[in-house]
Amino acid sequence: MRTEAIAKPALLVVDVQNYFFDRRSPAFLKASARILPRINRLAAAARKAGWPVIYTVHCRPGDRKNLMAARWKHLPAGAESDPYPGLHRRVGEAVIKKEHYSAFMGTGLTALLKKKGVRDIVLCGVMTHLCVDTTARHGLMLGFRPVIAGDACCSKDAGYHRAALRCLRHGFARVATTDGLLGAMACAT
Repeated sequence: MRTEAIAKPALLVVDVQNYFFDRRSPAFLKASARILPRINRLAAAARKAGWPVIYTVHCRPGDRKNLMAARWKHLPAGAESDPYPGLHRRVGEAVIKKEHYSAFMGTGLTALLKKKGVRDIVLCGVMTHLCVDTTARHGLMLGFRPVIAGDACCSKDAGYHRAALRCLRHGFARVATTDGLLGAMACAT
């Protein structure tokens, strides 16, 4: 990670939900078990550092004009959109329901972050090449500085994951490791 400090941050945990983390789901991601402990460590450290921790869950679109429904045969609904039980979420932490790749599209996320005075968004979760990527890019366009916890994200396969991180690093976000972020949080407190 570049030496530029993280300022007024929030941790954004993207789509850690049953649809991607439950082994019985048709969209189960094999790497989800590997990244979940890192996500939980980041969330615990973010709370300790006083950062807001915000979660997103992807939901089936309610509007037929939403092109997500045209693109995918199956989108999460009902319990598939619930936060994964292995996620160490605290009562009162915001859960943003979204119907697009970007967590900013059609949600109250921008207003919530601005209300909390957030400048930098640290992202982790799934899928790196879809929702994490699009949220980071959209966030940059809205004036937030994205930082990706690269080893606390995963995609359908490692190729998509690596390609997304490479593109994000080039023009949209800083990419860090979980340990690097945890070290930066410890130094800041």
